[in-house]
Amino acid sequence: MMLGGLYSLLFVEEYRESRRKRLGRSKFEDIFYYSGVYDYRLLRYLINFPIGFLISSALYTFAWHRVNFADFDPIYKQIFMWSIILICSITFALSPVFRCAIICVLCGALGKNGQGLLSVVVFTHLSEGPINNIISNFNLSAHIITCHLKLKEQMMTERIIMSTGPIEALLAEKFGKSTSKGRKLIHMLKSLVEPIGYDLSLSDEDKALAATIDNAEILQRRDAILNEKKESKLDLTNEYIRPIWEKLKSKASKLLTMRLHFQCSEVFDKGIKKCHDKFRDMKDKCYNILWYIPFINRAVCGKFDILQICQAAEKHAEAAKFCDEMMERVMGKMKSFDTDTENMQNVTDEVLDHLRVNMHYKAIEEPRLTRIYRLKQVVYRISQNFHIVKMIFSTIKHLLGCLFIFLLYTIFRNSIQMIRNYLNNIDFLNIFLTPYFWHIDKKREEAGEVFLRPLSKAERKINGLLKPFSPPTRAEIEASWQPLAKFFITLIVALLVLLVDNFFYSIIKEVMRFSAVSVSAKSKQQFHLGVSGTGFVADLIKDMINFDFDKTLNLTIPLEHCHVEPTSPDWSFSWKYVILPLTLMLLLQVVFGYFIKRITLFYIIGGIFRKRNKARTIHLYNKLLFGRVNSRRLARARIRYQVERRILQREAIKEQSKLFAGTFIQTAIIEKLFATGKCLLCEMKYRKSVLVECPNFNCPATYCRTCFTEIHQQCYACLAEEGIVTSERTQFMPSEPSPNEAQRTESLSKSAEESQETSSIIVESTQEETQG
Repeated sequence: MMLGGLYSLLFVEEYRESRRKRLGRSKFEDIFYYSGVYDYRLLRYLINFPIGFLISSALYTFAWHRVNFADFDPIYKQIFMWSIILICSITFALSPVFRCAIICVLCGALGKNGQGLLSVVVFTHLSEGPINNIISNFNLSAHIITCHLKLKEQMMTERIIMSTGPIEALLAEKFGKSTSKGRKLIHMLKSLVEPIGYDLSLSDEDKALAATIDNAEILQRRDAILNEKKESKLDLTNEYIRPIWEKLKSKASKLLTMRLHFQCSEVFDKGIKKCHDKFRDMKDKCYNILWYIPFINRAVCGKFDILQICQAAEKHAEAAKFCDEMMERVMGKMKSFDTDTENMQNVTDEVLDHLRVNMHYKAIEEPRLTRIYRLKQVVYRISQNFHIVKMIFSTIKHLLGCLFIFLLYTIFRNSIQMIRNYLNNIDFLNIFLTPYFWHIDKKREEAGEVFLRPLSKAERKINGLLKPFSPPTRAEIEASWQPLAKFFITLIVALLVLLVDNFFYSIIKEVMRFSAVSVSAKSKQQFHLGVSGTGFVADLIKDMINFDFDKTLNLTIPLEHCHVEPTSPDWSFSWKYVILPLTLMLLLQVVFGYFIKRITLFYIIGGIFRKRNKARTIHLYNKLLFGRVNSRRLARARIRYQVERRILQREAIKEQSKLFAGTFIQTAIIEKLFATGKCLLCEMKYRKSVLVECPNFNCPATYCRTCFTEIHQQCYACLAEEGIVTSERTQFMPSEPSPNEAQRTESLSKSAEESQETSSIIVESTQEETQG
């Protein structure tokens, strides 16, 4: 019982069993070929889950692992991976739309939509193969160049040593002595001259003296204003006395005299300032001690009046008078003070100028800062630049991985959109004549109903009918130009990279073949400089100048470390991962891209949604049947109208009046090359040789073979002219029609209404099945 219940749950669909037995279908055929996506659900879940698991694992291996943001930890990485695979597998098993979309993605990756994916794969392999090889060979060439530069540097160093060896050794040995003695002499002269130069120039001490005297003058003016001296005393104080330095000419003598006068005045000014400070502090302390006796503190502390005690104005005047008298006495004794001071300043400046020359010479002795890179710095910079290039290509590789995911999402989105159009729009690309279409037509023919076989050229052209394996249409050819342009761009870039890789390898190979194995150099140099003489001076010169130099160079440098073989191009990798994908791109995505799209549409989407596929085919059949009945009705009415007004005869006369009409050119050339004839019923142009002409000599009507068979090989224009067919009786039937023809004729008048009703009924039922 338990096994029977499980069998019924998996393999039995009650509403299908009676029909399956009636039609004689096996259980296998009914499950895997005739049933819909919502039949045998549990069995489909069990079958589709392992298939979805394999497809999801493959998609993760090739694409989704690029977006594994949990890759920083192995455990989180495994959790993310299995979560993605299991979710997709379950969704694949449960959702027919997702299942169809995944399969469409796999097929779409082979078609035109997958050209971006294949281009990303080609560029990724170019980066991993030829471009890495180019960078490796370029790094190798940089190593070879720096190695030879190092060798050249070593050889040039030895040559410079041999050519400038005596001079260099002489300077290295003797220059230190001369520079040390020059430094001692310069320091001695500067110690003698700098004090004199300091006295003859304006210094910080002079500025401090001037600040002290200015403060004293401020106190003197304050004292004079507050004490309100008598006019005589004020006149005495303010009497202008010409300073002694104004009588001198040179700036140095004026500066010395002014400094002496200021130093003299500073003694008195400091005393006045100290008096002010002391008595002001005493007065403040007195007030602080006797603050609680207001009247007494005013009487006692008021005695400490700074203006009465210090008398700054009088003391300043006395100091100025004393200093002026002293300076007058000094200057009276030194009559040539002005000239002597100027001469001393000139001598000091000249000595300092000479000392500046020597100091400049010393500055040149110091090392200069020049932007000269050593060989190690060059090697480091080259390796750093190569590291930056590798980082850039690594970043580009990750960006290509993100682009790969985005393109995969684009294919998935387009697949979902195509599936929605297929399910919701019954006219979406519904122009292909499938085997089920002819199966319906055959059943109708066997049942004695109106059928469509064969379809005329006009019907195929007006409705755009095609076979699933028919050649590409104009629209499909125009749509393939863009993939072709993308293919050529990818091909040119790939070939350019491969050519650069091969060319660069060939150049380095040739250079390495003709490079030397070792470098040898031999040289010898002798130099002798001697001074003869006796005495202290001669000994000093001997010690400074005598020099002997003797050196021999025998150098051999091997070049094995510079002789490195370049990396050859990996042509097997290039053929497997670059040329082969480009070939597949040309064949599958450019030439046969339309074919893969048709396979996806008819055999994948149509195979998964079988009921919808049948409904679309029935809708197309009804539309063509309805269109044929209406078009034939209008065509018969048109022919009767043309016969009634003799339009056919007038058109025939016009044709006969044209240039080359009835000549050899018309019959042998024009009619053979161009479609100059036209079927009277379907109005499609044909070559005259394939048309059937009316046996009546006076009737210009011509028919294609399909239409002529349909009207029972009778000229409809002649029947209309004879009155056999009219507006009431629009069709002609032979005297003894076959049973199929009789049934077809009887149902022809009702076929328009029936086909329209059938089409609406089928569309409604199909929408109900799709929603279910």
